[in-house]
Amino acid sequence: MTTVRDIYNYIDSFAPYRTQDSWDNSGLLVGDGDEPVTKALCALNASIPAILEAERLGCQLILTHHPVIFEPLKSLDSTVPAALLFKKGIACISSHTNLDSAEYGISDMMVDKLGLKNLHKIVDINRSDPVTGRIVGYGAIGECESELTPEELAKLCKESFNCIAIKYVAGNRNIKTVGMISGAGGSYVTNAFEMGCDAYVSGDVKQQDFIEAERLGITLIDAGHFETETIAMEYFKEKLGEKFPDIEFIVSKDSFLAKTV
Repeated sequence: MTTVRDIYNYIDSFAPYRTQDSWDNSGLLVGDGDEPVTKALCALNASIPAILEAERLGCQLILTHHPVIFEPLKSLDSTVPAALLFKKGIACISSHTNLDSAEYGISDMMVDKLGLKNLHKIVDINRSDPVTGRIVGYGAIGECESELTPEELAKLCKESFNCIAIKYVAGNRNIKTVGMISGAGGSYVTNAFEMGCDAYVSGDVKQQDFIEAERLGITLIDAGHFETETIAMEYFKEKLGEKFPDIEFIVSKDSFLAKTV
């Protein structure tokens, strides 16, 4: 019987938890590693709806990207996801910056979603694996098969990441190389520019980042924090399903997505 710890150890083999950023809290955050698993839910966040979905489906484990415990908890009741998980007897493994900075991280998944050639360059190198010495950081750079206009790249992002809307600033040239960081990475637009990128894609882009992109002449696209990261859940389902065929891995339908009008 496969246990929670078996799944944790396998994730650790391709997205080592030791490589997480110093401010992060990835790992087995709720539950007992010795508990057997027959069903697991893959969700970007361990939100209350996702936890209730896991309970309905009979899952013993939730695999998330964002840590279910991040800020210090000052009280516990059933409105606190970590407490609700414990009450329901559902374990939670969160793989955050260790998955972002894995050899095949979420930014690499973005490159594949856009159909670009991966140049295997990191946009922000900021640490190294203490065991292997591999350089670690965030982001990837993709190369277009043929040049795209800023508008064409924006439309491609909207379609590829299933975005309701796209915000972008058009650069002063057509696009051949595209830097990207999944999630909240708008502030790294300067890094992408200095690496020779014609465009940069991320989420949670601030006004000052758009202004800086306009000044630099680089196309900057905000494709959404949720939209650029939720693609990892299907990856988890497929990769873990191949390793553990006795377990049913399910992509959450109830993971948080903000409403629009």
